[in-house]
Amino acid sequence: MSDQSDDADKTCMNRPEHVAPTGQQPPMMQPQQTARQEYRPGYQQPEYPQEEYQPGSQAENQPAYQPGYATPQSSYQPAGQPADNQAEQYWAYQQSQQSQPYPQYQQVPPAQASAQPQPYPQFPQPAAPAAPYPNPAYPIQMQMPPYPYQPYQYQAVPPQPYQPYPYPPQAVPPYQQVPPYPYPPQPMPPAQQPAWIPRRFLTYAQQVRRAVGREARLVLFYCVVMTAVALVAQMTIATVMILQGTPESEVFSDAFSNRISGAVSLIALVGCAIYLALMRSHDPLWHGLPHELRLELTGSGERAHHKMTPVVFLLAIMLILGASDVYSFILEPALDWLSGLFGFQPSTAMDSIDASMGTLAMVLYAGFFGPIMEELLFRGLVMPALAKYGKVFSIVTSAVLFGFFHTDLLQGAYAILVGLVLGYIAAEYGLVWSIALHITNNFVFSDLFSRLLTVMTENAQNIVGYGLYIAVGVGSLLYLVLRFRDIRGYMKANRSPQGTVAACWSSPWFLVFLGLSLLFAFVTGFTAV
Repeated sequence: MSDQSDDADKTCMNRPEHVAPTGQQPPMMQPQQTARQEYRPGYQQPEYPQEEYQPGSQAENQPAYQPGYATPQSSYQPAGQPADNQAEQYWAYQQSQQSQPYPQYQQVPPAQASAQPQPYPQFPQPAAPAAPYPNPAYPIQMQMPPYPYQPYQYQAVPPQPYQPYPYPPQAVPPYQQVPPYPYPPQPMPPAQQPAWIPRRFLTYAQQVRRAVGREARLVLFYCVVMTAVALVAQMTIATVMILQGTPESEVFSDAFSNRISGAVSLIALVGCAIYLALMRSHDPLWHGLPHELRLELTGSGERAHHKMTPVVFLLAIMLILGASDVYSFILEPALDWLSGLFGFQPSTAMDSIDASMGTLAMVLYAGFFGPIMEELLFRGLVMPALAKYGKVFSIVTSAVLFGFFHTDLLQGAYAILVGLVLGYIAAEYGLVWSIALHITNNFVFSDLFSRLLTVMTENAQNIVGYGLYIAVGVGSLLYLVLRFRDIRGYMKANRSPQGTVAACWSSPWFLVFLGLSLLFAFVTGFTAV
């Protein structure tokens, strides 16, 4: 009995005691194991007859071990069965035991429970069959036949030296001449300033002064070149006339000067054109100028914002003639009165021009080539260079430079008024229309209309002349009054930033040009009475 209990204890060592088996034994339980019975007071273990196990007897139908009962765990191992069918026979036996009722147990009185404990009942143990597995202590599921395959024996492969893949040889294409690059080589950019030289950042006022000074210097040297070329041409003509036997008194007379002034002026314009071409050769004005002028005639040029109409052209002519009314009825009488107070008599450049208008050279200069060069200078070069500081600023500044360019007080004031109209036309309609207006004013009204008046009688001259002056003056004044709001709105929309005008009038070259022009006008514009 004790040997069987020890064997049962040894077989149960691999399973925790607190895990109670159920009615259906797990597959890990061996059939040879028996449940361990614990003693509990108050219960009396039933006695069962010790009989040997026979197949088909009542012991075969005993239920499996249940917790709380003192029933043995039946094990069924039919003798003579092959080892492969043991697991199937075991599970069939367990299924048959589930349908058997549990036995009835009797309650043991307390008096008997305190008596000497009863020993564990002895149950018949069937003969243990031969273990079909090497280690019967492990479950059936763990006792599997050995793995029939042998592990792969790794064999180290010695490293092989690198052998390049033998690619088939390819034919080398023949050398092909690359065509020349279609664009010419560009010059290298200029070297940058060294890092140790600080860059100078100009303020807005300094930029305006520099721009205005550059344009004033251009106009100043234009006047210098024009005067120098005119003097050289005049001295050359006089020398030639003297060499031909003309008396010196006739060569240096005013009549001879007026007669050759037209030719001298045309020669001076050639020199001025060369000067502008050299000084502003990279200016956008010279690139495709004839083509651009043709486009401005239709209102599609780069400098044209509107298309010119006959009404606008006639209104511009009326305003220019209105400026001549200011010159004739306001400026000239005022200058005569002031010069008379100091004992001087003004002599304007208009008198010399009128005296020399009888020659073809002067007509060509004053009526065509002079206006073209002046418009190219002031409305083609100066005004676009100042336009980035304001459209109104560029128009007014170019008009001031245009007025002082004439080096005459009366003609300069008249030229400022005319320059305002021409600047607006050039900014809004194109340079070609300002040239057309300038030619119309100089050739049609200053030359042809003056010649037409000389043919009429004195009364007709007064009626036609004063009637035209009055009509043009009243029309211009009425137009300015009616369009005052539009003009003010245009000036507000195109005004310059604050400080632009102050920076302009503080430019050194601008002040130098104005001072020299006024000095020349006072020196040559008055004669003693």
